[in-house]
Amino acid sequence: MSLAERFDRPFPGPRRYVLARMVIVIVLSWALLGLAVFFVAMRGGPRGARQALHTESKASRRSVTAGVIVLFAFGLSVPAIVLAFNGEHKASVGVGGVHLNAGEQKGRELFSKSCAVCHTLAATKSVGEIGPNLDVRVGADISTPAGRKALVLNAIAEGRARGLGQMPALLYQGKEAEDVANFVAAVAGH
Repeated sequence: MSLAERFDRPFPGPRRYVLARMVIVIVLSWALLGLAVFFVAMRGGPRGARQALHTESKASRRSVTAGVIVLFAFGLSVPAIVLAFNGEHKASVGVGGVHLNAGEQKGRELFSKSCAVCHTLAATKSVGEIGPNLDVRVGADISTPAGRKALVLNAIAEGRARGLGQMPALLYQGKEAEDVANFVAAVAGH
């Protein structure tokens, strides 16, 4: 999927609402900053504002201090909230908006450790040149998910000696091999 296609699609579910709230918060922040600059300018500029600050009561000084503290806390809390809410959904989303289950997420992790060095796969942003491009070999050439999984499981179990290198047999076994095969079958070609 090209970069232009990614930006043409609307953002999915909760991410869209967090993005909308973030835009509202940024606009309000700039509006408040603009009002503050306006009021400072109306009081005679920075010099007039300083003179007014020194002639005002303790209550007004406290309110100015409280305002600065609130703005500082706001500046720290908004990015922290956005980061906290955006992070929980990213692990389960693969390339092309494919939602990954826990096993496929583990498969992505395992693929990145051992397979991404040799293979090209857009879902892990790997660009290995020794083994085949899995987006083409698995994703485009094989139409069924069961066929994709079977090919990957067979390659993991038996290894391969084609192309520029040799893939060792039994790179992963059991549940780990299943997780890698499920992940590649789910995301190859997207």
